[in-house]
Amino acid sequence: EGHSLMITSHAWTRVTFRKKTTSLVYLFCFSLSFLTAQNASSTVSKVYKQLQKAKDYTADAQVTVSLPFIKIAPIHAKVFLKQPDKFKVQSKSIAIVPRQGFDQLHKILSDTTSFIAISQGTEVLEKVPAQLINLIPLRDTADLILAKLWIDPARNLVLKSLLTTKSNGTILTEYRYGQYAGYGLPDALLFTVDIKKFKIPKSIAADINTTTKKETGPEKETKKGKIRIELSNYVINKGLPDALFKK
Repeated sequence: EGHSLMITSHAWTRVTFRKKTTSLVYLFCFSLSFLTAQNASSTVSKVYKQLQKAKDYTADAQVTVSLPFIKIAPIHAKVFLKQPDKFKVQSKSIAIVPRQGFDQLHKILSDTTSFIAISQGTEVLEKVPAQLINLIPLRDTADLILAKLWIDPARNLVLKSLLTTKSNGTILTEYRYGQYAGYGLPDALLFTVDIKKFKIPKSIAADINTTTKKETGPEKETKKGKIRIELSNYVINKGLPDALFKK
């Protein structure tokens, strides 16, 4: 009986050890997930804090549009932004300037209760180690479905973003920075858009639709367009009146 009791005791010890080990593994995984989420949230918060340095600004913009079947000469424009949600473009021509690379990013990052930030590791973008973070909305009513941000944590800058929205489909934005990097303001942006979903001026959209209707077979597949915007002559924090943004 003593020998039998000793075996039972050892068995119980092994079961107890396994339970403790399993609990420790779960605790470690939970702690790691929590710390990863905290790290992602902290990175996003630092990016937003840097963007907040420019309460308002104006800048000259040269817009180069490359859309399938349509030739558009480079367009000169001026952009105006005032936080948190005012944005305007002035141009003598039809200017295609996606808001996604300007005030929409501010809006997304401003409300930390509207999304959860999840780190997806790191990727090297042009020799810069970037932290890849997914932003998942917590509300079904939001226009944003998913945001992927490639962030340079050393400078708190968004190097690339991929926004999937209900209204404009998927928009890829690549950012290039210069002397205004301290404000989180880029010198150039390159947008890649799905022209079937992206909202563009009606006259241009009509030309595209007329041309694409003639296509058959593989050529009728989804087309991508590119919009490059070069920004210069920033004027920052001089105070822009709200009346400027009224139509």
